[in-house]
Amino acid sequence: MKTILILLILNIFTTSCMNSEINTKKFSGYLLDIEFGNEAKGILTLKSNDINQSFSLSNMKFDFLMMSHLNQHMLLGEQINITAYKKDGVWEIIKIYDLDGTIHVDQFK
Repeated sequence: MKTILILLILNIFTTSCMNSEINTKKFSGYLLDIEFGNEAKGILTLKSNDINQSFSLSNMKFDFLMMSHLNQHMLLGEQINITAYKKDGVWEIIKIYDLDGTIHVDQFK
């Protein structure tokens, strides 16, 4: 009986851990626009595979230098990569980085 109970608890724990994983997607493209609203909410628009994709900036922390650098990418037409996950129908950015791997913004750092 103890064995069955232990196996049941392990099964529940393993299943709940697996369901909490975030499904991420990588986007590569050209930065079209960055808009900031009130309370650090904003939208970043990237043209990826001929589709304009919008991302929420609500979970990101930007400083002046980072914004200037991203604007430089936009003005020069340099591609960037974005790793994001979808939450409540909205793409949330995890990481913004150059094609060479240089990280500009990382939500987890």
